[in-house]
Amino acid sequence: MAADDDAMRAAARELIAAGRSFLDAAEALLDDPVATERVVGIVSVIAQQAQQVVADVVNDVKQATEGSDEGP
Repeated sequence: MAADDDAMRAAARELIAAGRSFLDAAEALLDDPVATERVVGIVSVIAQQAQQVVADVVNDVKQATEGSDEGP
């Protein structure tokens, strides 16, 4: 077996372990409604902040584009 094969197998095992951990965490959230509410609240805040950042970037790009269309 080549070293590349060993590395790929090790990476696959790590991905499987990560998947199991994710599923364990998801299952724990199902069993704890308070924790689920907290996670949903945090994700909501992050989504709102991301939306604001994207809106700011779009506005900045629009302003830069409008300014460059005026010419000398």
